[in-house]
Amino acid sequence: MFYLNIFKKTKIISMIIFVLFIGINFNLLAFNNSMSLSQRVNNAISNYYYQSFYISANRKGIVKIEGQVNSLYDKYNIFDIASKVQGVKGIEDFISVNTQLLPADIIKDGIEFNLKLDKHILEPNRIKVMVVGNGIVILRGTVSYNKEKLQAETVASQEKGATGIVNQIKVLPRRIAYSSKNLRKVVHDVIKDDFPLDNHVHFSVKKGVVTLLGHTHDLWGINHLPKDCYEIKGIKKVVDDIRSVA
Repeated sequence: MFYLNIFKKTKIISMIIFVLFIGINFNLLAFNNSMSLSQRVNNAISNYYYQSFYISANRKGIVKIEGQVNSLYDKYNIFDIASKVQGVKGIEDFISVNTQLLPADIIKDGIEFNLKLDKHILEPNRIKVMVVGNGIVILRGTVSYNKEKLQAETVASQEKGATGIVNQIKVLPRRIAYSSKNLRKVVHDVIKDDFPLDNHVHFSVKKGVVTLLGHTHDLWGINHLPKDCYEIKGIKKVVDDIRSVA
């Protein structure tokens, strides 16, 4: 009986030690995984940025990033880089933007200018820019395609003095975006912004078919006008009747 009790006690103690051992190893594994995740995020960011960032991760895959960058674009870009690392479930962003403080009208003018230069934004005239507070940019208006909304935010984030963006741009429903009426407006904006000197070019749009008419004085217009029109979503065909005038 005495030996039986000792055996039972020994068995219980062994089970307790085993459970504690498993628990300790589980915690160590979770800790190692956490450290590994933070290191992977740090390595991913280091491929693009030389600055040092303090990065930590918990066992739930929540990553905390602290540091300083020179533009709002860099802050957004670091968030995108970290979100692509396998195992990241969430990001706590403590990155500050060290950008020059500028008057609101200078930031606004710079963003509007660069929106018109960006080839991915077909309708820059529909986007309204407002700057409030200490560099907070508000984007409003309507566009035909979601890529324009996203690209407008990217352009604004690259502007010196911008510290935050509120993107209120609305994307038109597909049936409206692809309507002949809307496509005529898009083609008009493309020709006006990309080929401002070709004022002898006329066009029509019907059921997704663009017909280009008139003449141009340079080879650039002949080569790129039809191509740029064809790249507009909703355009099925481009009939090129533009002729060159020496």
